[in-house]
Amino acid sequence: MLRQIETGKSSPTIAIIWKIANGLHVSFTALLREPLIHNEIRSFRGEKPLTAESGHYRLFPLISFDPQKSFETYYVEIDPGTVFSGEPHEGNVYEYVFVTKGKLLVSVNGKDYEICEEEFLQFQANCPHEYKCISKNMASAIMQISYLA
Repeated sequence: MLRQIETGKSSPTIAIIWKIANGLHVSFTALLREPLIHNEIRSFRGEKPLTAESGHYRLFPLISFDPQKSFETYYVEIDPGTVFSGEPHEGNVYEYVFVTKGKLLVSVNGKDYEICEEEFLQFQANCPHEYKCISKNMASAIMQISYLA
């Protein structure tokens, strides 16, 4: 039956959809909704940035938060000498900072971590944290925030 549905040779009844959902341990509507992700190429700088520190810290949304994914992703640009203080996040939240260009000094709860190109830092973000560009040119990074239950 599943093969016939997949190849378009059969249209399932509501009862069949319920049986499939129960067998896969997913909700009924999970089988009916359109996929949230569409194949597309996007630019890191495609959206309007959120800015701080007089525009010297730029945060570009890449992947918005979705409760089913439990994470969000940003592209970050920080000008030389710029310091941005992040607020502690509530709950069991982790940040992952992947430096793509330049060098960042990230302070987490008073401890400093120097992250160079092609390196990343992971940390629990329920405490004070701060980002500083310590390279001569702009630093950029991919930042992912994970909200664990």
